[in-house]
Formats: sequence, C-alpha cells, structure tokens
Amino acid sequence: MKRKTALILLAAAGLLSIGWAATQRAAAKPAQVIDPPNESEVELTVVENEITYKLYHTGLYRVSASSGKWEFVEQIYDPDFYAKNYVERDGVIYRKANKGEHIPVKRRFSDDFENAKTIRDMIGLHPGWTEFTLQSPKTPSVKDYVSLRKRLLSGQADFLDNRIEPTSAVVHSGKGALKTFSEPPAHGMICAKASVSSELLHFVKGDDVWISNWYYVPEGSGMPFTVMDLETTWMKESPGIRIVISGGKYACFQLKWGSHPFYRQPKGKEVSFPVGQWVHLKAHLKLSEKDDGVIELWQDGTKIVDARGQTLILPTPVNVLPIFAWRVFSQ
Repeated sequence: MKRKTALILLAAAGLLSIGWAATQRAAAKPAQVIDPPNESEVELTVVENEITYKLYHTGLYRVSASSGKWEFVEQIYDPDFYAKNYVERDGVIYRKANKGEHIPVKRRFSDDFENAKTIRDMIGLHPGWTEFTLQSPKTPSVKDYVSLRKRLLSGQADFLDNRIEPTSAVVHSGKGALKTFSEPPAHGMICAKASVSSELLHFVKGDDVWISNWYYVPEGSGMPFTVMDLETTWMKESPGIRIVISGGKYACFQLKWGSHPFYRQPKGKEVSFPVGQWVHLKAHLKLSEKDDGVIELWQDGTKIVDARGQTLILPTPVNVLPIFAWRVFSQ
C-alpha cells in the first residue's frame, strides 16, 4: 500500500468548538430491559442488518424481535453535558476550561500557517488549534498517541512515523502551508490518521456553516479518504458530517451516523479530485437533524454536490468541531 502524504493550506471561515476540561461524565445507567415507551419520546430509530435500534433518553436500545421489549445496548451521551461544559452570560456562550476559565466560543476561524514553525506553535488559544492526533502503526491506541502528543508538545520527543508540520516548500499563496503525512494502518487497525483540530467554535441546529480550504495531494501519493470532519464532540465516537474522497476519486459528503449516508456528485457528471495541483473545496451546510438540511460543495468554483438531507445528529444543543485531517482507512 502506498505511503500517504498531503500538503494542505487552510482558509476556513465559520466552522469549528475546547476539550481541555474533560467534564463529561456518564449519566446513570438505565434499565437493561424496558417496555416500549411512547414513540414521541424516541430521539432516533435506525434499522441495521434487520435489527431495529432506538435512541431513547440518551441510551441506545435494541428492539427484541421476539418479545418487542427494548434491550439496553450503551449510553450515547450525557444529557447534562451542556451545563457541565458551557455557561451563558449576557448572550455570550463560554466554554468551561481547566482552572475555572471560561473561554468565549467563536463563529469564525482561519489559519494561513505563516506564523508557526512547528506543531507546538499551532496549539493554543491564540493560534486557535486545540489538539492534534497521530494514530499510526507505531501509535495505534489512544494511550499511545495521547502520550506521543504530550511528549511532542513538551519538546521531549520527535515524530515517529505520522507527521503534521508547517512548511514553506509547497504553498498556494503567501509563505506557508500545513503538511500532513500518514502511514497506512497496520493489520488490525481501523484507520491511521494525521489530524489537527479545534474546539473553539460552536454551532447548533439551524446554523449555517461555511468552509473554505485549499488542498494539495502530491503525485505518486495515496489519496486521502477524509479531508475535513465536522464532529459532535460529546457523543460516543464523535459522529458528524465530513468531506471525503470517495473511491479515491470524487469529493463528497458523508454523515457518520445511522446508515452513514453519502451526499455524492450526480452520477455520470462526477468531477475527479486531481493530484499534483492545488484544489479549492468550498462547502455550505445548514445544520438539521431532519431531511431538510442543506449540503453544498464546490470544487475549484464548480458546484459538485447540491443535496438536502440530515446534517446534524440530534436537535440536542451539541457543539461541533471540524478536524482538518488526513485519514487512511483499511479496506
């Protein structure tokens, strides 16, 4: 499998939310088996492999085909997460951080990568990025890559295989870009990734989110799968909507939730994602947990996706964060 490399220039307007205060705590575990409640209280119904699942009072239940009773599977999110992690004063929303700090959330974020020499220069309140992830064959587990991240930020280690670093070697405009590199996943890994993220922005149901990024995939490298992720951080496994390169050829959107629907380019009119040149992806999302969400995607000024569908997981006031990432998934 080819090594995966990417150069990315980001100019992102109006997207992204702070994960330093890990104040999310699991709610009390619900009953293991319950009688079916009123359907009006159900947050979501999903059928997968002919099995019906129900999201009810933040818990996921499997409907028994024989008895009709609901069997508890797992807790999806803490119903009190918003109160634990946010505070509102005078119409301003603040994110609770460590040491009692309250950080105002943002509605706009951009970076030209011209003021950073290393990944350490990018992480913090003023630069705006709050975290990076290097999941790779040498750091396959959460414990592994969190430990590496801490050592990198303290200057006690260097990259092992995957990398994220500012560069001036290949740029779109100005003097800087962000280069990300990821090895393919080793046997037993679901994916490998090199991603940088921010939790400084905050969006909820009904909001419009606009995204504008420049990407460069070198000739001879593998094509990334995920190039931008807009996630719900307070739900299990961080579901959300993302821009992917489907089949290694065509940019489109995918919702990481339920049946994982794709919002693709019109069949027979697909525009390929090129290599060896800078490519501009611009996107517009209208956030909704129903089928009336707006999904629009432009590539180099040409609209390639114009769809309506679900763009938000639940109407609950969950915050979302984008991760500008290179991710390689095993087949």
